[in-house]
Amino acid sequence: MIDTVCIDSPEALSRFVFQVDRLHDALLHEAVLLHPGYVDQDRKMWGDAELPNTRLLFQSQSPDFSAVQVNLSGITRFRLDPQLEFQLEAEFDEDELVFYPSGKSNADRSEIRAAHGEYKILGQQFLGSEYKLAHSPE
Repeated sequence: MIDTVCIDSPEALSRFVFQVDRLHDALLHEAVLLHPGYVDQDRKMWGDAELPNTRLLFQSQSPDFSAVQVNLSGITRFRLDPQLEFQLEAEFDEDELVFYPSGKSNADRSEIRAAHGEYKILGQQFLGSEYKLAHSPE
């Protein structure tokens, strides 16, 4: 079983950024937005005012970790520019967890804000194109 680590303090956030080496030599294999709301069989909408969550899977060339899954809840901003290189910086800002995947200087192009975050370091079995967090409906 893989342990999930909460990002609930500036120290935990710093440990995460260090542990994943600022996502240097990593790529975002998958990003999934998950909304807790839904439309039921009677076409009624439930939970539409709630904030979405996201799950991100980064794969890495680093010898220190193969992959990391990041789960964020209460997303208030989700902006990623796939043309930028990862140089992760992060901070707590007014009780919000803020990720700058491509550095704070690129916040206008890549920034994720969330109420809560957690992560788990994954093993080599999570490398490769076949590993997916979400599957295409058929």
